[in-house]
Amino acid sequence: MLNPECYETVPDEKLVLLAQQNRQAMESLILRYTGFVWNQVRQFQGQTEAEDLAQEGFLGLISAVCRYDPKRGASFSAFAVRCITNHMISALRRCRNLPLPVGASDVPPLSQVEDPADLPDFAAQSRIQSTAMICTMVSRLSRREYQVCMLIYSGLSYEQAAQKLNISVKSVDNALQRARRKLRAAAGESM
Repeated sequence: MLNPECYETVPDEKLVLLAQQNRQAMESLILRYTGFVWNQVRQFQGQTEAEDLAQEGFLGLISAVCRYDPKRGASFSAFAVRCITNHMISALRRCRNLPLPVGASDVPPLSQVEDPADLPDFAAQSRIQSTAMICTMVSRLSRREYQVCMLIYSGLSYEQAAQKLNISVKSVDNALQRARRKLRAAAGESM
C-alpha cells in the first residue's frame, strides 16, 4: 500500500483501484477532480443551487470509482467525466424536469478546467469547503462502513456485499445505516 503523500503521482487508473478499498486514495481522487466538478457546476449555473449540484457531481465521481472497469478500454478520466456530468444532469431533471442545457453533452477535457487560483475569493472558498466536506464524510466512515458503501453503491445487493465481505446481511445493513447517519451528521455540521 502506498503512503498518502504518494497518491499525487499515481495515475488515475491505478488510483481508482486503490480508492475502492482505501479512503485516502478516494480523497486524493476527489481532490484531483474538484476543479472539473466545479467547472460543470458553472455550466449549469442558475438552474439549481451550486452546492447541491456540486454534491451530485461528487456522487457521480464516487459512482465512477465504484463502477470503473479498466478492461473496457476507456480511461478513468473519460469515464469519470461522463459519470459526473450524467449525475448532475439527472439531478437537474429530477428537481426541475428541465430539458438538457445547450452543450451539456460537450464536456471539456480536464486540461480546460479553470485554475482555482484565478477564481474570486468567495468562489474559491466555496469550492474548498465543499471538497473538504466530501473528504470529511469519506474519512469519518470506518473501514467496514466504507467497504459496504462502495459495494452497495457499485450496484451489489445486500446479499452480494455480505458474501464478498464474508459477513451477514444484517451486518451489511447495520454498517450502511451507521454510514448514512455519519454522512447526514457530517453534512449537517458543514451547513
